Amino acid sequence: MDTKARNCLLQHREALEKDIKTSYIMDHMISDGVLTILEEEKVKNEPTHQRAAMLIKMILKKDNSSYKSFYYALLHEGYKDLAALLQDGIPDVCSSSGKDSVAIASYVRTVLCEGGVPQRPVVFVTRKKLVSAIQQKLFKLNGEPGWVTIYGMAGCGKSVLAAEAVRDNSLLEGCFPGGVHWVSIGKQDKSGLLMKLQNLCTRLDQDESFSRRLPLNIEEAKDRLRILMLRKHPRALLILDDVWDPWVLKAFDNQCQILLTTRDKSVTDSVMGPKYVVPVESGLGKEKGLEILSLFVNMKKADLPEQAHSIIKECKGSPLVVSLIGALLRDFPNRWEYYLRQLQNKQFKRIRKSSSYDYEALDEAMSISVEMLREDIKDYYTDLSIFQKDVKVPTKKLKTYCRSL
Repeated sequence: MDTKARNCLLQHREALEKDIKTSYIMDHMISDGVLTILEEEKVKNEPTHQRAAMLIKMILKKDNSSYKSFYYALLHEGYKDLAALLQDGIPDVCSSSGKDSVAIASYVRTVLCEGGVPQRPVVFVTRKKLVSAIQQKLFKLNGEPGWVTIYGMAGCGKSVLAAEAVRDNSLLEGCFPGGVHWVSIGKQDKSGLLMKLQNLCTRLDQDESFSRRLPLNIEEAKDRLRILMLRKHPRALLILDDVWDPWVLKAFDNQCQILLTTRDKSVTDSVMGPKYVVPVESGLGKEKGLEILSLFVNMKKADLPEQAHSIIKECKGSPLVVSLIGALLRDFPNRWEYYLRQLQNKQFKRIRKSSSYDYEALDEAMSISVEMLREDIKDYYTDLSIFQKDVKVPTKKLKTYCRSL
């Protein structure tokens, strides 16, 4: 931050700390990309009368763009007198420290690209509370081996949330200076897992200073991964996306810091070390769902047809379903009523479209989840599937039905 800007902020620090309410100010600064969700949480964890002081302390450690963002946030939220105090300290647009933000963004982009972390979907809406919860759990690892598990049903956005959580400069520099490395796991047999491990070892040893020969089996690959992480990539984060089976994690149970996504939170029961979980149980709210649809069809939320509200209701908060419908409506903008009827009539095979998710149709996501159930649970699912969802079944009728099975 320029000396002029810093001195102006210090000069009026007392007046700012006394009068501002931080919540809406921080919303603006997060939108501008100069304040992280983790920093927002740190401010919120302070006693109410100390939050403004903590925010200003953070701003003083940042660059010119943070000062300008703070100034315009004050104006926007009605603190015109306080903003006037800072006006003389506004840095020049061409100031060199403006390059700091560009450099930080470039650093984050490079780290994530080298680690194979997926980019944001073309249509993206933030879910701040969940992202913050994941980041808080990652901070709790504190440089020590451990596991952070994001779990939830198919299509709830686990992978997008995992990628978004590490798209943060303070997290990367403070917790994972060794970088992040993304591995898409999925449903694997032993040969498939060995290939994943071989590819990861190759990525971590690109100069082949450790060995030119690929590991020949899972145990050898596990040992090599442990040495590579210890010697060449200390304080790095492994991200294991879409883990199905507990036995797969044993290959990565070697004193690493690991973030994983799964549908089954019990997959980590057989591994060692501290474990933290982040459930993705709540779906998208109505407004978030409408926002996604509006982005897909390039319309303002207020201009969406009345069917949009019914579609969001039928989607039950699933990001997968909303994204599939949105992608279809982008190509067929006159089919709002048609896709609403398909949802209402459960015609899921007709709702098919390539998207950023692993499944191109709803029936695919549903069937693969059912197939992975234990046999006894699968039988229960089949037996009870005749009952409509969200309809109360009288106990007497349920007993009669069960006796007939």
